[in-house]
Amino acid sequence: MMKDTEINKKVNATLNVADTIQEVKVSPFLKDRILNNLTNEVDEPQKVWAWFSPKFQLATLIIVILLNVYAYKVLTSDNYNTTVEEFVDTYDFGDETYTSIFN
Repeated sequence: MMKDTEINKKVNATLNVADTIQEVKVSPFLKDRILNNLTNEVDEPQKVWAWFSPKFQLATLIIVILLNVYAYKVLTSDNYNTTVEEFVDTYDFGDETYTSIFN
């Protein structure tokens, strides 16, 4: 562990560095130029829905329609109905002995 004298020397050395700081020379018109640039800037409104363009909307609509057509064909096919009936028979979901408060 460091001794107190070593710590004090390091603290004093750090504080003495602040004495070497000098004033920075700046152009006298810097403030005026910055303020002029700030007033000339035009604030453009942010486009929150910019990604939701008509092309994207059309592509999304086509995809949704295609998925609906595919789902309709799968649900109305005989193979699907047969598979569901086999599933019901296998796991005995078709029993009418089940009573429910909703019937």
